[in-house]
Amino acid sequence: MSDSIKKDQNKEEMEPTRFTVSDKRHWVQEEEGETKAGEPEERLPSYVQQLKDQAEAKDKQLREYIAAYKAKTAETDEIRIRLQKENENRLEQIKADFFKKLIPIIDNFKRAINSAHSSADYNSLKQGIEMTYSQLLATLKEHGVETISTAGRKFNPQTDEAFMIEATSDPDKDADVLEELESGYRFKDKLLKPAKVKVAKLSQEGA
Repeated sequence: MSDSIKKDQNKEEMEPTRFTVSDKRHWVQEEEGETKAGEPEERLPSYVQQLKDQAEAKDKQLREYIAAYKAKTAETDEIRIRLQKENENRLEQIKADFFKKLIPIIDNFKRAINSAHSSADYNSLKQGIEMTYSQLLATLKEHGVETISTAGRKFNPQTDEAFMIEATSDPDKDADVLEELESGYRFKDKLLKPAKVKVAKLSQEGA
């Protein structure tokens, strides 16, 4: 055997034997695989992902509800404003019609005043005033305003105001309306002004 061959054999015997150790643990292999693949991808458990999807769906649905509510509110506001405007116009028309019916009454008052200045005819003046008064009451009645009748009845605290008291010894006349001092008025079922009246009250001596 030559010297060179011997040298090569001696060199191989002196060098240590190299071997590779492989770690069979699965979590180590998964970590190594993630490292080799680059940035690890976020993976949530299935139930967590399901909850996340449900939350996103609910959030989307809520936004849709809010948008629909705002649109409906805007539509409702437009309807309310339009109805309010129509009611205001209708009320203005009712007022105009009422005032239009008062104008002839004002004209009659003006004629009565002019007649009083130009003539000393008291009867004509009186008739003109009475006619105008009757015309005014008729116009008010046409719109639901009526006078409260107090003649020949007992005192009614719901419609009357006892402005004066007069003693009486007759028990049958107790609480009778003796005189109407000022007329009372009501609009349909609503009291506008109570009638001021003189009322009979049974005296202690007659009781």
